Amino acid sequence: MNGYPKVFNIESDPQEEHNIGEMYNWVLGPLLKAVEEYRATLVRSPNPPAANMTKF
Repeated sequence: MNGYPKVFNIESDPQEEHNIGEMYNWVLGPLLKAVEEYRATLVRSPNPPAANMTKF
């Protein structure tokens, strides 16, 4: 999908097998806006590094 999020109806498809993003493409605009707002917050408050199970 190259950067586009997948959209699932978790009530009717709890195993997330069917991407409904193409059928309901109106949802991608608000969803991508929320993603961009989140990414903007990473500049001032970056996520902490992931846990490393090989270094103690």
